[in-house]
Amino acid sequence: MVELPPGAAEIVADVERIAALPGDVRDRVPELLRVLHRLMPSGASMVHLLNPELREFQGLGGSGYSEVIVAYMGSSEHYREMELLGMDRDRPPMRVRDAPVPPGELRSWAEHLEPAGYREGIGLTLFSPDGRHLGLITLHTDDPAQPSDETRDFIGLLAPVMADAVDPMRSIATLSTIVADAEYGVVLTRGGNVLPLPGLPDHPLLRAEAPVLEVAAAGLREGRVHNSFLCPYPVPDDQGRHVRLTVLPCPVSAPAHLLAVVLISPAGDLRRLTRRELQILGLLVDGWSNQRIASQLVITQRTVAAHIEHILDKMDAPTRTLAAVRALRLGLYVPLPLTRIRR
Repeated sequence: MVELPPGAAEIVADVERIAALPGDVRDRVPELLRVLHRLMPSGASMVHLLNPELREFQGLGGSGYSEVIVAYMGSSEHYREMELLGMDRDRPPMRVRDAPVPPGELRSWAEHLEPAGYREGIGLTLFSPDGRHLGLITLHTDDPAQPSDETRDFIGLLAPVMADAVDPMRSIATLSTIVADAEYGVVLTRGGNVLPLPGLPDHPLLRAEAPVLEVAAAGLREGRVHNSFLCPYPVPDDQGRHVRLTVLPCPVSAPAHLLAVVLISPAGDLRRLTRRELQILGLLVDGWSNQRIASQLVITQRTVAAHIEHILDKMDAPTRTLAAVRALRLGLYVPLPLTRIRR
């Protein structure tokens, strides 16, 4: 049983209060570190969020470390050290004197921390309840007697709440509330991978390397801050159903490897536009000529012209340019890469 240090109940209450605060993770981190300083007075501390695609850490809200130390702690070499120490797993906090490797054999300690005057420290891995490795918290001190066994073990008890406090997915998940009727969703990373979006299930259309995600990423590269478009729903009887995809970029404060939230919702009012007309609208959005559209869809230019006439009427637009602008704004089009989606 863990022995509680003096003021433990107040510290637990403060950590829980901080974890419950709304807003950006950057607002919670400094308060969290201040509470930890009450447990273990330290010369330096930092929250390190993990970029799993680059296997590097992003320092967040820390203080006391020199720029050189911060740069090293963010490097892939430091991540490899953490793997060597077992700090890439959900485990109890580890002090320098608890390390399975002599500190002198660790570059972070021998070349950076010890020469800077630190004599002890502690590292705490942070994992979400669903098993995501979020990163770690480090605290270093010039007192070789700190932290005590009691303090180390108590910090370990606080780990789940502190992980919740710094989980960047919390603020990202709130983006899904912008689309009130969203039924499915994922988080798209810059490496093309997908992560679960808390509160919503995933969908076969949102699997890694799916055409939908390629279109979503392309729209962000083109500067479309809020991008919405349609995708034919791949059903065997081909009834002409569509679903709506909405792409919302992650906040600038989110970890660098997180790109966007991609949501699926019902298509909504399609203004009586047919599947073919929605395809042609997608080509109009891309600026295609009638001749090029006819060649792509293997139909005559006369047929293309007839479809565009119907589109202009249904979009209440006097010109194809205005129809394309309204289609882009309302998300009433099917991008070309999605016209061939099959189950």
